[in-house]
Amino acid sequence: MRRFVSVWLPAWPIERIRLKQSKGLVQAQDRHPTGTTPKPGPDTARQVEACALVATGRHGLMVTAITDTAAAGGVRPGMALADARALMPGLRTQPAQPTADRRALIRLARWCGRYGPARNIDIGPVSGSAPGDLLLDHGLWIDITGVAHLFGGEEALADDLATRLTGFGLTACLGLADTLGAAHALARFATPVGPRRRTRFWISAPAGETAATIAPLPVEALRLAPTATVTLRRLGLRRIGDLYDMPRATLERRFREAVGQSSVITRLDHALGRAPEPRRPLIEVPDLVVRRAFPAPLISSESLEAEARLLVDELCTVLEARGLGVRRVRIVLYRSDGTTAGVVAGTSTPVRNAARITALLAGKLASLDAGLGLDMLAVEVPIAECLAAGSVLLTPRRGDTAVRESAELADRLSNRLGAHRVTTLVPRTSHIPEHSEIRHPLLRGDGRARWSASGPLAAVMRTARRPAILLPHPEPIAVTAEVPDGAPAVFTWRRTSRRITRAEGPERIAPEWWRALATASDRPESPDLDALGTLQSNSNAPRTRDYYRIEDSFGAGYWVFRNGLYDDEAEAEEGIPTWFLHGFFS
Repeated sequence: MRRFVSVWLPAWPIERIRLKQSKGLVQAQDRHPTGTTPKPGPDTARQVEACALVATGRHGLMVTAITDTAAAGGVRPGMALADARALMPGLRTQPAQPTADRRALIRLARWCGRYGPARNIDIGPVSGSAPGDLLLDHGLWIDITGVAHLFGGEEALADDLATRLTGFGLTACLGLADTLGAAHALARFATPVGPRRRTRFWISAPAGETAATIAPLPVEALRLAPTATVTLRRLGLRRIGDLYDMPRATLERRFREAVGQSSVITRLDHALGRAPEPRRPLIEVPDLVVRRAFPAPLISSESLEAEARLLVDELCTVLEARGLGVRRVRIVLYRSDGTTAGVVAGTSTPVRNAARITALLAGKLASLDAGLGLDMLAVEVPIAECLAAGSVLLTPRRGDTAVRESAELADRLSNRLGAHRVTTLVPRTSHIPEHSEIRHPLLRGDGRARWSASGPLAAVMRTARRPAILLPHPEPIAVTAEVPDGAPAVFTWRRTSRRITRAEGPERIAPEWWRALATASDRPESPDLDALGTLQSNSNAPRTRDYYRIEDSFGAGYWVFRNGLYDDEAEAEEGIPTWFLHGFFS
């Protein structure tokens, strides 16, 4: 059974600004030569004393968030700024920053990965507010399934999370339940939150008792639209438990007639676990995770590297037990100030050699800043693949050493220079030379085979004599040759004439007519010469090519082709055939 934690941050916009300003003051104090905080100017004092955030709403400026002082003076979120100033003439204001609030909440959600790899932010309109009120409800959720035992149980996990959030200066309310909808409802409607009381609360619905726990909560806890809650209350349905005995068909019909939608049934099913609720984690959930918490913050780089090696060794033990190897590995640092840092390394083949994985991470680990210290270190495996038995033979076969060394070199270069900078040529199913291969990053994490060396196309590629060097785009040349299908006798390329002494061919390649029917957006990533206009004639249709292998009087080998035929009426309508140089033979 899955378990979720929903974290509600009722004062997030105000508290985020306070934390940012306090951090700025601390940094200014550290920079001051006397060790004292410089006297703030008028702008700084105004920001520190700001007690209300305002934004432009439907009817002008309105209050979106307030501090304790403003709440004590009667100011409420959603109130017009003119009314708020009438209550408190000395009210200081500051523009709301919803974008900055969201970005900071994402960073906090990343830090919450210490409690579960699947988590994300939870931002929506405040319950009961109109769409144009600009009042946002800030929170996040964490899937703690299979993680609570690492903290000594769910109660210890919730207490640890609430304690840390409170230590950051945040007001946090937590709800634990079998479903995300129930946890969301408990955090916002079952925890006793006073006006900006800076303390922590959490409430848990025992496993299998979700329906009974959320039954006393108001219907607003189901995350319904304001019109839906008003309609339900008019029908006498004020608590979630009142909906349990209602016939579903009747409730859906009446609700649909009243407000034009039937989301009440859907939200109720989400909260009770009758239907799965769509959710998307902030980052991809890793296949495997090994982590280690530290009783005291870890600061030194030597200790960090030593702990990372121990975690990699532990990870390789788990991989060996499961017969897996890593294709991508990520190390994440959870700092004591509520921030995270991490690096990712990839491999071209499945690997579970601890020394090799540590070497890939070591170069990137040195670039990370531990900040004020690390509370936890985790090594995650986003992508793992089965490791063939032949990959772990005790006695390597002939050639295995060279293959392994090549893979290790490719991994080092890709992780040092960037995965997009180290590429490999991947054959494609096409007889057209410039379409027969494309470039892909060597460290592809999707696990797909790059190319199978079997099949009809592979047989053609093995038997055909193709040059090792191809030009990026075929270049036009002037050719003297017999008509209709004679080999070149003399050709001019880049203003230099070359006399041909030997020639072999032609090798005819017919156009791929099915590709001509595709639109430009459906064409492959590799250069389409017809689309570039290099080989276009009087029509956009591709033409038949006759390739020749030729050698000039100096012994240099060339691969040239005639684009079009002389003795074909259909080809003749496309214009006079033209010649191009496509590659070189060594």
